[in-house]
Amino acid sequence: MKLSHAALSLALTSSLLLAACSGSDEPEETTDATSATAEDSAPTTDGDSAEATGDSATSTGDAATSTGDAGDGATATAGPGESADDGKITAPADGVGVISVEEAEEIAATLLKQAADSQNAEPEEAAELNEATFVGSELRSAIAATELREVGLQPVIDYHPYGVNVLSISREDGESPAYMVVQTVPESGLPELHLLVSEDDGANWLIGWSAPMLAGTEVPTFDPRSEGSPVMREGKGDLNMSPSQAVDRLFQILDFPFDEERPDFRTMDYGPQVRDAVEAQAAAVADQATLTQEHNLRTGTLRTIELADGSALTFPVLLRTNTFDVKSGTYLEAPPAFAHFAGEDIINNSATIMTDVFLAVHIKTDGTPVVLAAREQVVGASGS
Repeated sequence: MKLSHAALSLALTSSLLLAACSGSDEPEETTDATSATAEDSAPTTDGDSAEATGDSATSTGDAATSTGDAGDGATATAGPGESADDGKITAPADGVGVISVEEAEEIAATLLKQAADSQNAEPEEAAELNEATFVGSELRSAIAATELREVGLQPVIDYHPYGVNVLSISREDGESPAYMVVQTVPESGLPELHLLVSEDDGANWLIGWSAPMLAGTEVPTFDPRSEGSPVMREGKGDLNMSPSQAVDRLFQILDFPFDEERPDFRTMDYGPQVRDAVEAQAAAVADQATLTQEHNLRTGTLRTIELADGSALTFPVLLRTNTFDVKSGTYLEAPPAFAHFAGEDIINNSATIMTDVFLAVHIKTDGTPVVLAAREQVVGASGS
């Protein structure tokens, strides 16, 4: 199952917000240019090794499968609100989670319920819920999404308080932040991953990252939640590349104009669709403007949690900056999202659009990194 066309329309065209017009007179009517999207396409095998199995990423539904809590390797499925931890210890614990499994499940359920409520609340109440639920890049994106709903644009993420499954609790190591990895399963569509963050040793938690999983992906096994999963705070351990090196390779894949060399990196068709979309937009505005697209890592978002086999999941947030340099004697028309943030309907000189890109990347001890989840949210724009 692939991302829906509706999701791609926002996710992959967050940078494609401007319509091209020529001439020196202003147009009589403003049009929305978000129709220049990348259609759902078959998996490709280009430089990103963008393969997909075609199955929905639901293999993590059994708590024991993804958390490693069934100590004897048997499958143990937890019911709603129940823990898959059976209390049996078959080997000395490697450590202890920053909070108990029961506490983690209660906190996760509460935060995901608040997140879902924030999407349907009136602006004032939504603002309060956003502040009480999110932090960092997730808060910035939630605020932007709340504002854009006022002009009829729905966000890609659709928080669901259903099937809340705590996959991982970070191991107590005397340092902060602490993390929880949580999965939710909407009534339809792909499962969603969430990274919960605590800056005070597990006393208080907020959602710091969220994204839908990509088709054909699954979350590998973490250490038992009661023992906690190690947080990789520096270096690369036994990984075949550091998290920062993996992010640098993503820059090579996503920046436009494209790098001549494309690293070996499985993006599960996400990379090709982003590249197709930006190429299409660049071609559409070629007579009126020059388009560039670059990415940078948001400060403090290189958060990496080890898996049971020694590999790791990292949850970076990239800042995408798309810049349209308008040629003399022409202009670009702005659709509602750009006009809302920039306060401009017509662009005569230049336009800049900022988008937060949420990614989950599986970095292996041996093998090609894989993007497991992806989401984009327009968070700002400027231009004149």
